[in-house]
Amino acid sequence: MAVHIETGSMASPRHYSSQVLNHLGLVAGMYDELGLGELIDQVLVQDEDSRNVSLGQAVKAMVLNGLGFTQRALYLTPLFFKDKPVERLLGLGITAEHLNDDVLGRALDRIYAYGPTRLYAQLAARAVQRLGLVCRFGHLDASSFHVDGQYNSALEEEPTGVIHITRGYSRDHRPELNQVVLQLLCERQAGIPLLMEALSGNSSDKTAFRETIRTYIGQLQGDVGLEIL
Repeated sequence: MAVHIETGSMASPRHYSSQVLNHLGLVAGMYDELGLGELIDQVLVQDEDSRNVSLGQAVKAMVLNGLGFTQRALYLTPLFFKDKPVERLLGLGITAEHLNDDVLGRALDRIYAYGPTRLYAQLAARAVQRLGLVCRFGHLDASSFHVDGQYNSALEEEPTGVIHITRGYSRDHRPELNQVVLQLLCERQAGIPLLMEALSGNSSDKTAFRETIRTYIGQLQGDVGLEIL
């Protein structure tokens, strides 16, 4: 009778499997420490009873996916998490299969309905408060990103709330390509963006900056104590 050297009996040893964590544990830990998912679940309306993944957890999954599976379609997210410790990263009972494009797409729809810029400003304010930063000064600037292919540049007027992908002043010296503009307002102590807004490719800094200040300065003063811009 043969006895297994590891177990001292005829039973085979227990089989172990490994999962990939990499940098994702640090990102997930900081996400939780800053209370970002908690805030998202507070401000966005969600059907708690019919979902396995909360909106805050769905956003967290997309953040982790975006830092490790870039340039991939949303429906491939379960593939990214297939070899990851999903419960440890996102919460008990959550599996890679739960993170499908329907779940993530509905979360993005809720964010769009609420207002991405509005939500981002609230999340940034939460991060600044948790980190104990003093944000008296802010720096507002914009960057352009050129794109390839056919988009909505042929439309005479873009639908409400949709940015226009078209030609404009190119900061990366590609004026022949369509582009979008990203506007950031950063605090000076740690360089955290307090405000982020995507704009049409032909937007004017002079006009856009003035509109941003008029729209959000009150919120920024109240949330993070911004004094000088």
